[in-house]
Amino acid sequence: MNADADPRGGDIDRLLAGTHPDVRREEAPREYLLRFAIDRFLVDVDAYAGRLGKTRGDLLPPEHVSYMTGIAAERAQALLDGAPLTEEEPAEVKEREGFRLALLLPRLSFLRATRLNPATQKPYKDADIAARTGITRQTVWNIFNGERKPRHDMVGTLENFFHAPLGFCFRSEGEALVEHLKRMVNEDLPKLATKVALKRLGADSLALRSTGEVDVLRDILPALDTLALQERARRATPESRGE
Repeated sequence: MNADADPRGGDIDRLLAGTHPDVRREEAPREYLLRFAIDRFLVDVDAYAGRLGKTRGDLLPPEHVSYMTGIAAERAQALLDGAPLTEEEPAEVKEREGFRLALLLPRLSFLRATRLNPATQKPYKDADIAARTGITRQTVWNIFNGERKPRHDMVGTLENFFHAPLGFCFRSEGEALVEHLKRMVNEDLPKLATKVALKRLGADSLALRSTGEVDVLRDILPALDTLALQERARRATPESRGE
């Protein structure tokens, strides 16, 4: 990763560009567009919850949302309930850089506290992180103690080490929640809904990996639901019970 690259990438900006058809993006506050995107994704989450016989809370428990975004669980629940966004980056380039740096150390500390060493069930030691990332032990200590501003490629290496999404350490709360919800709606929930529908039809397992496959799933889910209902009705007939 280039040290001068935007650590967030352009995915969220591209998403926001088409978020609200009635508002010109350049005239709308970023937090407004992010809040709108969150609410739009939550409509989709609620639809999947209804399809699966679950609630929004079942699909988005605040502790898991916190784990995936770095937002405190209580705050994550408030945002899911419609609270306004307050932690959004400034428009000015110099102020924006300072804003992102202010996020960096708390997010790295969050990763270290929540992604534990499976061998010890305790946070990774500096030596462990250094050995597995190629970053020197002294540099690791300096980064986690706020003594050194790491290059963006170092941050990416640490995010990868802790199995966090690229850009995790630089995203505002709105961006982090949008990114998590986008993945839920576009990948995780279509896969889950398809597996449930196929299980109702008698299929035991399904391996899905590519985004292209998930795009197809969203198109065929209504047909799978119809087939599942027809199969349930068939099994309920006297003729079927007598087989």
